[in-house]
Amino acid sequence: MARLFRLGLVLLAGLALACTTAVNPATGQREVVLMSPEEEQRADEEATREIAESMGVVGESPLSDYVQGLGVQLARFSPRQDLDYHFDIVEMDEPNAFALPGGHIYVSRGLLVLANTEAELSHVLGHEIAHVAARHHARTDAHMKTLGIATLISELIGGGGASHPDDTGEHETAGASPLARYARNQERQADRIGQDIAARAGIEPGGMARFLTSLDNYTKLDLGFSLPQTYFATHPALRERMADAAARAHAEAWRLGGGDAARGFQSLRAAREAYFDHIEGMAVTRPASEGVIEDNRFLHADLDFGLRFPHDWEPRNGASSVAAFAPKRDGAVILELQGPGSDPAAAARAYAEREKLRLQQGLELSIGALPAYRAQTVLPAPYGGIPAEITWIVHGELIYRLTGGVRGGPLKTYQTQFRRFAQSFRPLSPEDRASIRELRLRTARAEPGETLIQLSKRTGNEWDPTFTSVVNGIFSHEALDPGQRIKIAVKEPYLAKVDSAPLR
Repeated sequence: MARLFRLGLVLLAGLALACTTAVNPATGQREVVLMSPEEEQRADEEATREIAESMGVVGESPLSDYVQGLGVQLARFSPRQDLDYHFDIVEMDEPNAFALPGGHIYVSRGLLVLANTEAELSHVLGHEIAHVAARHHARTDAHMKTLGIATLISELIGGGGASHPDDTGEHETAGASPLARYARNQERQADRIGQDIAARAGIEPGGMARFLTSLDNYTKLDLGFSLPQTYFATHPALRERMADAAARAHAEAWRLGGGDAARGFQSLRAAREAYFDHIEGMAVTRPASEGVIEDNRFLHADLDFGLRFPHDWEPRNGASSVAAFAPKRDGAVILELQGPGSDPAAAARAYAEREKLRLQQGLELSIGALPAYRAQTVLPAPYGGIPAEITWIVHGELIYRLTGGVRGGPLKTYQTQFRRFAQSFRPLSPEDRASIRELRLRTARAEPGETLIQLSKRTGNEWDPTFTSVVNGIFSHEALDPGQRIKIAVKEPYLAKVDSAPLR
C-alpha cells in the first residue's frame, strides 16, 4: 500500500509540472488549464466547420441579423473582451444552445420557437457568453485529463465515495460522477454570470426563470417528467435552476426598485409582441429550401428532383446529405451532392481516387433520361469494411452520389433496395412541386371568448393544443384574452429559389 501511495504522489507531482494556471476572467481566480487560448481558437474554428456541415446554420436573414445584434449587445458586458463573439442559429428542432471556446455561440431554431420575449433569449445568450468568458471548455479539458489520475489517487488513499463540497458551497450526492459534478458547477456559474451580463446590459431580470420554466414544461411534455439531477447528469435539475434564477431576478428587481414600467422595462405583453414580430414567419422545421420529406419521399424544389426511400426505412434530412436507415439499423442509403459535372463515370473515378477506394463492376446506365454510373466498393470503417454500391447521377449540370451500405452482412442483403432507391431519382413533376409545403411560425390573435383549441382550429394550427400552450407559456385550459397574440405553426406552399444550393 505504501508503495502504491508513493506512486500516486509521483504521478501527482508529474501532473502538476504539466499543468498551467490562468486567471479566470469571469471570477478573478487562478485555475488549472491545459488548453491555451490559441488551442481554444483552433478548436473553435474546427467545430464551426463541422457544425455547418453536419447540422446546418441559418444563412443571412433578418432573424439571424437580430440574434447576432442582440448577442453583440450582450457581449459588450462579457468579463472577457479578447474575443470576437459570433451568434448563429443552428438547424435543430429541439430547444438548445451551446458555445465554442473561441466565441462562436449557437441557439437552435427550436429555442427561438420556445422563447417568448427578448429577455428570455438574452438570458440564454448571456449564459453561453458566460461559458466562453469563464473558459469552461479549457477547464473541462484540464479536468478530464486529470480525472483519471485524481480518481486513482483517491482510491489508493481510500478517499473515493466521500461526499464533499463543491465550489458553490453546496454538497453533491455521495458517489456522484466527478465529471458530472464538475459540469454542473460550471452550469450554475454560467447561470449566475449570464444573469449578471444581462442585468448590466439592461435586460429585464426575470427572463431566465421564465425561459427555464418553459424548458421544464417542454421537457415534461417530451419525456413525461422533469429532468432530475442524476448520477450522470451534467446539468443541475431544471427546478433548481429555475428557483435560483428567480431568486436572483427578485434580488435584482429590489435593487432597481419599482415595477417593470418604473424600471424602464416593457410590460410582459409588450415584450411578447416585440419578440413575436422578430420570429414571425420563421421555419419551424428544416426549411423547404433544404428539401422536404413526405412519407418515404424526398422532394427538393430548388434543385428540381425527388426520390423514394426504401419502405419502412427511417429518413433523415441533414445539412449536407439525406439518408434513410433500415429497421434493424444494419443498412443505410445516403444522397449527397458531389459537385458540378456532366460525366458520371469521371465523377466516380475522381471520388474513388480522393477517398482511396477500389471500384468494381462499374456500369454506365441511365436513370430515366439521366446519365448515371454504378459501381461496388468497400467503405472503410473503424469496425471493418462496409460493402457498398454507389450510383452517380447527372442532373442540372450537377453530380449526385447515391450510396447504399450494409453493416455486418453481404451487399446482397439490401442490394435490391439500394437499386430501387437510385432508380427512383427523377426531376419533379408539376404535381410534386405543387405539393411541397413547409411549416412556418405564424401568430394569431384570439377572438372574444375563444379558447386555445378553438383558435387552433380556426387558424389551421399544426401543433396540438398541449404543445401550443407550452411554446406560448400559457395553460391550455385558460380562456384567452381578446386580442391575445398566440404562436401557431402553419403549413404553407413553398416557392423555389433558383439561386439556392443547400446540399453541400
